[in-house]
Amino acid sequence: MPLSNPIVMQTDTALDDSDKTFTVPAGKFWRLQILAAKLITTATAGNRQMTIGIGDGTNIIWQRNFGAVQTASLTRYYFASDDLPDDVAFDGGGAIRMKLGDWILPAGYTIRLYDSGAIAAAADDLEYRLLVEEIWP
Repeated sequence: MPLSNPIVMQTDTALDDSDKTFTVPAGKFWRLQILAAKLITTATAGNRQMTIGIGDGTNIIWQRNFGAVQTASLTRYYFASDDLPDDVAFDGGGAIRMKLGDWILPAGYTIRLYDSGAIAAAADDLEYRLLVEEIWP
């Protein structure tokens, strides 16, 4: 289906946080295009399991882990979209992909990316970008 609505980039690059959420604004719908993120981990030991959660503002309606974990002192890249495969390991460039599905989220819904183990939640650096088609009802 061709896109006819504006494509908008949502960005959160604040440091010292491995748990970030975007919320669909009032009066809009978001068709998710691609999630792109970079996680830089501290020297704190532990396996970071990056997880995507989609919710209605109160309840999680879909949740899924990326296919591999990230250890301490590394930089890794995460991508999720409807047309990407599900990788079970990082590639040579440190990237991993996930099939996200064709989601259209109404106002108030959230898409969260986080380390489900919260290994160094206030010290690891997660840069999170979400490309969405913004649809007005």
